[in-house]
Amino acid sequence: MAQSIYLSGMLVGAAVCGRASDRFGRKLVLTWNYLQMAVSGTAAAFAPTFPVYCLFRFLVAFAVAGVMMNTGTLLMEWTSARARALAMTLNTLGFSFGQVLMATVAYGVRDWALLQLVISAPFFLCFVYSWWLAESARWLLITGRLEQGLRELRRVAAINRKGAVEDSLTAEVLLSAMQEELSAGQAPSSLNALFCMPRLGLRTCISTLCWFAFGFTFYGLALDLQALGSNIFLLQALIGVVDIPAKIGTLLLLSHLGRRPTQAVSLVLSGLCILANTLVPYEMGALRSALAVLGLAGVGAAFTCISIYTGELFPTVLRMTAVGLGQMAARGGAILGPLVRLLGVHGHSLPLLVYGAVPVLSGLMALLLPETQSLPLPDTIQDVQNQAIKKATQSTLGPIVLKSTHL
Repeated sequence: MAQSIYLSGMLVGAAVCGRASDRFGRKLVLTWNYLQMAVSGTAAAFAPTFPVYCLFRFLVAFAVAGVMMNTGTLLMEWTSARARALAMTLNTLGFSFGQVLMATVAYGVRDWALLQLVISAPFFLCFVYSWWLAESARWLLITGRLEQGLRELRRVAAINRKGAVEDSLTAEVLLSAMQEELSAGQAPSSLNALFCMPRLGLRTCISTLCWFAFGFTFYGLALDLQALGSNIFLLQALIGVVDIPAKIGTLLLLSHLGRRPTQAVSLVLSGLCILANTLVPYEMGALRSALAVLGLAGVGAAFTCISIYTGELFPTVLRMTAVGLGQMAARGGAILGPLVRLLGVHGHSLPLLVYGAVPVLSGLMALLLPETQSLPLPDTIQDVQNQAIKKATQSTLGPIVLKSTHL
């Protein structure tokens, strides 16, 4: 029950924090989520009853969803197209290292209250340092907060020792360069736009399906590691260890093949790996565990890709709403995933067939998405409408040279 409540908290948090970040900003929501994680997690260690413990765990999960979404979006909106895949891969590698660390700490700290306290207290430090993070200048500018966006751009230029750029950043320059985006960005944007606007509806449905496949398959297997017949601490650490080279390989594929093929291949291969386990006898426990962990690593690679892909598919005015919708789908899949094991009463291989079929079908559907490699992040819905035309004409145009003069 505690696990289901925790996953429900992540689902609700994804729904609320995604929309809140598009409205109030990435940094504000992230800072609040860090504080909520620290306070609620610490309070859970001293919960007098099980219902109170579940309540605090729900609040922790709510904040975890916000932290996951806002950290990734801030990274994406502050990095260039060339460095975007590297930055986001490093971000997702944090999950892998964290999984290994969590297994190690849990092995050494067997008292649940002390373990809860140990993993919660560091987030007070995260809350403190989050005040020094820069708000997304892209979000500030596109929502009409020109002066704040200008301050953040100058601050980052100073940190990066770009003195010439810092001096040339003025309100007049930004207004002349972003006049069209500013007027379009302040137009009303709602959740309905993700499904009703041309070119956004298909992206929303397929990316949400890919998120669902990740949560459904990964958590369906990871939350019941005991069924693999091995030490739960060892397997938990092993998943994280295998995840590391898988995500590094994903970075290479993203750089050379692009987003769409990598998304499709990672999902399909992870599904096939899980399906292969239906052919392995139960007596071969080591091989079954290895295939299951490799399948989970494949899903982890798919998570790296979809984290980048979703941010590139949707405009700044709706980016966090779209990411939140995807995270909701992932948590919904995580809640349904463990329930699929109940199908085992009708056949021992039936749960694995379902776990494997979902990512395979989702990977094939991902082939219908547009390629976004090397494209600039869209800021407005109009940018998404024009993206296909720009991509088609890019190959026929000569190199564009931007000349900058100082008045």
